[in-house]
Amino acid sequence: MVRPNRSPKGLFDPYYVPERLLHRDRELETVNGIYRDSIEDDFGVNCLVHGISGVGMTVFSRFFLTRLVPEQFNSHTVYVDAKHKDTLEIVSELNDKIHNETNRPITVAFDLDVLWMQFKRTASATDRRTVFVLDNIDETNEEVYSKVARLSKEINASTIGVLNSHDYRLLTKLPATHMAYDFEIPLDTYTQSQLYDIVRMRVEDTFPHQLTEEVIRYITDLVVEFDASKPKTTIEALKLLWPLASSGQEIDSDAVRNATMSITSFAHDNDYMDLIETISMNDYMTLLVLEAMCEHLMRYKTETYIDRQTLNELVQIKCEELGVRYGSNDIEKSLQTLIFQSIVFESGYSRNLLYVLAPPEIVYDAAIGLRRELARRK
Repeated sequence: MVRPNRSPKGLFDPYYVPERLLHRDRELETVNGIYRDSIEDDFGVNCLVHGISGVGMTVFSRFFLTRLVPEQFNSHTVYVDAKHKDTLEIVSELNDKIHNETNRPITVAFDLDVLWMQFKRTASATDRRTVFVLDNIDETNEEVYSKVARLSKEINASTIGVLNSHDYRLLTKLPATHMAYDFEIPLDTYTQSQLYDIVRMRVEDTFPHQLTEEVIRYITDLVVEFDASKPKTTIEALKLLWPLASSGQEIDSDAVRNATMSITSFAHDNDYMDLIETISMNDYMTLLVLEAMCEHLMRYKTETYIDRQTLNELVQIKCEELGVRYGSNDIEKSLQTLIFQSIVFESGYSRNLLYVLAPPEIVYDAAIGLRRELARRK
């Protein structure tokens, strides 16, 4: 059944704000408490929100601005994304938005000094406090943030600057930036279980047809393994899966691998196949384990993992068919070799669940070809 409130905006709108912001309670409580105190005691407060790119800084700041401020504070709210904009564009947008908030007539101007004076005059004369958010601050627009932050101090407004951790370390060493903010809110990366909750919520908010729990776990496993638990990467993967799901197609492991190829592309290089050949040239059992695993994943496309018990049973059957001595310790030794060389991976949810990155057909062909070559040599 399709939920009527599901919308692709949750994937394709860069400024989408979910109804709930998961696993940021501590940070929200901090910023909420400080800004409440500033409004009650009538003083301005400025902060910098920072983290690695893709960890959800924009969502965090916009959630505070669009969800918490309207509910709790009688304030004007102004958000400006400064990315790829020059100083004139940023100040012009600030000016437009503060005039819209205050319902004051605006005079058209194209001069930076005139625009700034209009903005400053209107911001200073508002009948309510204002919360400004300047997103994507870097060395090209730091001066604008500093000016807005200093103005906030003068007029008892508040400013949130949003920037990645690299720019934070660079810009906060400069006197102008150091004097322009009162505290910082660092956003850490998510744990695997937290990222899973975020992916699941975004799927529930957007997908017309539900993805299986196994697919959501597989996406999360890949992002945690290769891209530092960043929600942005999971959203990029879901964007590629959305057209398939919305047309009623079944999302299998191949679709997930294709959707996450941008972070796992190295697994498809020729060197990857050379690695299989190198570690397996004198190890018949390792090739047999890899062959059995990929054969299973090829047969059951909707199964993104294989568990150790199933793998052991499949290898045991192959050993009986080929007249090869079977030993569970040998299988585990082979698995550890494959895991150490990043050919096979253990799920972060359970060591019992195993998966591969490259299409299993490719790995299977390489494994069975090398195994037959070893058999001929003997």
